[in-house]
Amino acid sequence: MSAGRKGAKVMKGRDELKTYILTPEEVEALLLSDFGGRLQPVDGTKLSRLKQQKANAAVHKMRFSSTPKT
Repeated sequence: MSAGRKGAKVMKGRDELKTYILTPEEVEALLLSDFGGRLQPVDGTKLSRLKQQKANAAVHKMRFSSTPKT
């Protein structure tokens, strides 16, 4: 193993494998080049509320769909 770009560890073997640690600015630049303006920031509060609503709906659906018919 040897030190690579920005202190990232680089493993070299028969099939050369390199890993890099990107800065947030580099990640944003890559995303911008790949997806343009199609990405929007995530609101953590809204996302957690949506996940909770989906979980509640799944429990509700399971509760009423698995009732035995007599």
